[in-house]
Amino acid sequence: MYFLNAPEREICTLDLSTEKLKIRKVDKSCSAICFDKNFRLIVSRSDGVFYLNDNDVIEPLYDTEKYNIINANDMKVGPDGRIYVGTISSAKLGIANNVDGKLYSIDKNGVVNLLLDKLYVSNGLEWSIDEKRFYHTDSNTATIKEYYFDKSLGTIEYTGRKIFLTSGVDGFTIDQNDNLVVTRWDDKDVCFIDTKTMQIIENISIPKTNPTSCCFVGENLDVLIVVTSSIDGIENGNEKCGIYVCC
Repeated sequence: MYFLNAPEREICTLDLSTEKLKIRKVDKSCSAICFDKNFRLIVSRSDGVFYLNDNDVIEPLYDTEKYNIINANDMKVGPDGRIYVGTISSAKLGIANNVDGKLYSIDKNGVVNLLLDKLYVSNGLEWSIDEKRFYHTDSNTATIKEYYFDKSLGTIEYTGRKIFLTSGVDGFTIDQNDNLVVTRWDDKDVCFIDTKTMQIIENISIPKTNPTSCCFVGENLDVLIVVTSSIDGIENGNEKCGIYVCC
């Protein structure tokens, strides 16, 4: 399993069978990582989205002069092979009053398309099992919205369905029953949302606050892993982020 220790500029690899941890120091903090078909590492950073080579030399996936992707945050590869990446607004970062966070797609030819605008913090990013629906959250709104997803074009259209969760939403994934599994930043839990009804059907508590992301791992993809952040969660100066096996 790959995960980030962002404040320390570390990309971590954990062998779940042996619990052996490898840590790679990088020059610049990353918000998210993914891979291409050749297992080349792709990172989202404050200055954009890049291939990151073993020697820490970066290569852009798009024309950075033409497309200005700044404060890149959560990122995933979609079922269509495009990269989907959101950004954090100037208002959230406290550098201006502009609510200018965005959600982009990047195709294999380096073409960047704007999908959503006027976001505080773009987060989440997940697709239904049949790849016909897309789910996204603007974390500050504590709301997950559902979109129709056109796999051939990489476009989204709001279905009108959403769920308000009362607390900040961060990363999420989908389970084999088409339920969204959602980390809630302000709570010590992850919740399962039935995408047919857009209602919470289960909650799982974890020991620490600020869960940030989750995924299913293991040979049968039946083990849920949740990672947490130490941001806003420091107790007596020694609170650390954690990794938890939930079920």
